[in-house]
Amino acid sequence: MRQPAIEFAHVSKKFRLGENHDSLRDLLMSGVRRLAGRAATAPRNAFWALQDVDFSIPRGDAVGIIGPNGAGKSTILKLLSRILRPDQGSIIVRGRLAGLIEVGAGFHGDLTGRENVFLNGAILGMPRRDIRRKFDEIVAFAGLEAFLDMPVKRYSSGMYARLGFSIAVHVNAEVLLVDEVLSVGDAVFRLRCLDRMRKLVHDGTTLVFVTHDLDQMQSICSRTLVLNGGTIVYDGSPGDAVGRYLAAVSNSHAARSADIAPDAAAKLAPEITHFRLVDPAGAPAPWIRPREGIVVDLGFRLARPIARLVVEVNLRSAGGHAILSLNSGRDGRQFGACAGPNRILLRLKDLPLAGGEYFWNIRMWDEQTGTCELDTPYRYPMVINEEGRACGIVSVVREWSFVGPESFAQQTFRHAADEVGRSILHGRTAESGAPCESLPVR
Repeated sequence: MRQPAIEFAHVSKKFRLGENHDSLRDLLMSGVRRLAGRAATAPRNAFWALQDVDFSIPRGDAVGIIGPNGAGKSTILKLLSRILRPDQGSIIVRGRLAGLIEVGAGFHGDLTGRENVFLNGAILGMPRRDIRRKFDEIVAFAGLEAFLDMPVKRYSSGMYARLGFSIAVHVNAEVLLVDEVLSVGDAVFRLRCLDRMRKLVHDGTTLVFVTHDLDQMQSICSRTLVLNGGTIVYDGSPGDAVGRYLAAVSNSHAARSADIAPDAAAKLAPEITHFRLVDPAGAPAPWIRPREGIVVDLGFRLARPIARLVVEVNLRSAGGHAILSLNSGRDGRQFGACAGPNRILLRLKDLPLAGGEYFWNIRMWDEQTGTCELDTPYRYPMVINEEGRACGIVSVVREWSFVGPESFAQQTFRHAADEVGRSILHGRTAESGAPCESLPVR
């Protein structure tokens, strides 16, 4: 059995809310205030970013870490890179470690790109002779030859990321940490980065990859950890991890939506009391599969009765593209809604959408007066799980079959038959080009 390159043994990390020591000066002044009896009296609550996280990564493995925002992913990387120390548990990293966990980490804004290559390389543990030997390769990979002698404070975020990643992947580290920094690069550079990481893993480098891009994660990693609320909720294959991740993201969106306070006029205006997605059997559906049926369970409260209420639900992708608009009035349905709580069910037998995050918007009209009674933001989430594959917007039923290789004679015969068929369709014979005579029907 391979010796683990990384060992996380029951690690917990705690932060104190309200405590803000960004520098040694802040820490010293806080101590002086406490000695003078002028310390802040407001209680500081402890926030556990990680709780009893336990895992190990063998040498040469590529492991992805995914989860909703605030799940503790970046905290793990900072603990691995020794930026932070754990409050409980122990961490062991075997081998030289290089990390790219923040765009431009270790760069000095007033130094040029050339100077920062040497500075950042030294911070990552590269001897100066190795930096000189690999300098041209680093610059070529980043594609910044024309900007090499410009101060990096004038670089864009994408240029920062390109230079920082290029240095990190040329360190010849045995453990490489990569955070969500590739999203600022252009498409061509991201492809180069992915190819480079695959090569490093193939050559035996241990990779820890934190990302929200499920396609990237699945194309590189052979194992995935799903974090939620500072704990590991799944440790296994990337395909199965995607479903757990999407469910966690969906629940997180739903919780935030429930926390949104109604407007001050909500007591006098209609308001949504609940928005739930359930499967045809009535069970809650934190995520659904493409082309599966679903029921939208909509609860709302009215301040007055509306005899002819029209309800519209609209769907957008996470990128803001309009996907679907369903209007009960256009379908010939108006609802006699009473003052107080009401409930409407919308059954969709087939939803042929590709995997990803989508958001619903709710609108309501009084058809008799033509007034819009309610128009919510696109804040009600829906997650479609297609195992993380990006397949555009529409998911269609497909079937692949392998016929086998065709011989040259078969290809020639098929092409000739196609030509004859086209000639007949145009009303001409294949030989003379004369109009074809119609055959009597017997």
